[in-house]
Amino acid sequence: MLIMPAIFGLAGCVHQPAVTPSDGHIDESRFPHQVPDTVIPRPVKSSHYLPPPRPRLKEPTYSLVVNDVPVKDILFALARESQLNVDIHPAIQGRATLNAIDQTLPAILQRLAQQVDLTYRVDGNVLSITPDLPVLRNYKVDYVNMSRDTTGFIGVAAEIASTGRSASTTSSAGGNAAAGNATITGVGVANSSRTAVNSIAANHFWDTLIRNLKDLLAETDKEVMIARTVSPVQTVDVMTENETGDGGDEPAVAQTRTPAGAADREQTRAEYKTLFAATVIASPETGVISIRATNRQHEKVQEFLDQVMSSARKQVLIEASIVEVTLNDTYQAGIDWRRLGNGFNMTNALGLSDVLRPAGVAGAAGSEVPFSIGYASTNSDLSFSLRLLQQFGDTKVLSSPKLMVLNNQTAVLKVVDNLVYFTIQSQVSQGLGQGATNLQSITTTPNTVPVGMVMSVTPQINDDGQVNINVRPTISRVLSYIDDPNPQLIAGGTRIVSRIPQIQVREFESMLRVNSGDTAVLGGLMQDNIQNASDNVPGISRIPLLGKLFTARSNFNVKTELVIFMRPVVIQHASLESGELGAYKQYLPAQQLQRLIDETVH
Repeated sequence: MLIMPAIFGLAGCVHQPAVTPSDGHIDESRFPHQVPDTVIPRPVKSSHYLPPPRPRLKEPTYSLVVNDVPVKDILFALARESQLNVDIHPAIQGRATLNAIDQTLPAILQRLAQQVDLTYRVDGNVLSITPDLPVLRNYKVDYVNMSRDTTGFIGVAAEIASTGRSASTTSSAGGNAAAGNATITGVGVANSSRTAVNSIAANHFWDTLIRNLKDLLAETDKEVMIARTVSPVQTVDVMTENETGDGGDEPAVAQTRTPAGAADREQTRAEYKTLFAATVIASPETGVISIRATNRQHEKVQEFLDQVMSSARKQVLIEASIVEVTLNDTYQAGIDWRRLGNGFNMTNALGLSDVLRPAGVAGAAGSEVPFSIGYASTNSDLSFSLRLLQQFGDTKVLSSPKLMVLNNQTAVLKVVDNLVYFTIQSQVSQGLGQGATNLQSITTTPNTVPVGMVMSVTPQINDDGQVNINVRPTISRVLSYIDDPNPQLIAGGTRIVSRIPQIQVREFESMLRVNSGDTAVLGGLMQDNIQNASDNVPGISRIPLLGKLFTARSNFNVKTELVIFMRPVVIQHASLESGELGAYKQYLPAQQLQRLIDETVH
């Protein structure tokens, strides 16, 4: 019986062979742990909640009704009621009339400063009253240090005069039509027609700002000087003993008040000189302006700078589309703008009688419209406007420029090809002596002419969201090339070909007033493109009557009209997160990459 347990004990001590795992077994070494690139942050401890804000204590108010009372008495009474210590400068003089009911101490002191030349400062529980003397303060004006002068000229001149004669016309006009007169000089009959528009825009921001600040300080200096002049004259007490009192041997003391002497007048002159010494020190490179002026003047300066910078920082996004419409047979007279009134969803659709109405003339509905050429649409989608034009023929977009411009600044967009042509000048000088040959010198000058699209815009943005725009789009193209007929281009019996491009120019220059987000339309530039071509069989086509059977002619006549859409949008915040510029965020490389990844995943 004891043998069996011993056998089982020995069997338990036998070494067990190692079992090799299969290849499909999940081995931890085959999948190494992913070590994070960053250190795992510590658990966030819950922060203590801030106590709710306490209600702000109501500022004490005071009631004050005085009539022609010395300002020092008023200040002492205010200090006593407000339990403040008061320091009053000896130069504080004047009387005030005030009716203040339940107003705070700063409000009452501000009203006193409008009547008496003083300024106040509260430091702890001390109220300091001092004269409003000039002090130096710095102002920050963030604007580019640049002066821009823009000059635009558009003109057409045509003159035909009799052979060998010319005529000149000189005209002058006064304030009305009757004052005009014209004189014609010369011999012969002349036919002259000239039209020119010269536009000049000067934007000298810093020069104008500094000059205006100096003029503003000069005007406020007059106001402060008048306020000082009307203040009562400082008086002194003079004691006299030339009279006796009633029933007493002691001489009575009579007090008479006489104006101060020459010392006060000198002090007044010194104060005037100090006021006139207010200066403006500007650093356009850093945008810092230092102004030496009184507190009252500084308030006017700050108000002026706030209005100037609020207007100068406005900017507008101008979207334009230049479209060429190939008119179909139904609308050979041009685009019928009356058919676009309902399609454009215009609040004040302009008919043909309204297109050239001057400003201030009421329309059919009694409203006033500005002088304009074209239409204004409240639809903000330019593609919708282009689709409406397809009912008149085939549309072709020549250009779609987009410009963002600051207020009263000129922006120019130029997309052109500079075509090169040459002008040749030949000069022949005769040689000296018999048998001498003539010397010929030829000068070739390269010239360029731009062909493409050039557009300049100058906007002005008002506070109501309306934009006044001076716009000048120019579209040019090459019609053909003409050979230079200069006979000096023939050298040795061989003619040198010098081709000069013939350019067609279509151009607008106009002033518009458009609401932000509305679309203005300029149109009416029409042209006919006539092409006559023929094809025939050589020889046979010259046979009378029979040759017509072997001749083919094609007459191609196309009428086109140029239409320009313009939509100004006032930009409140220049950011892609804003509603005005949010549509352009999709064109960024990061956004396009993200869109491509999303399309690949889905």
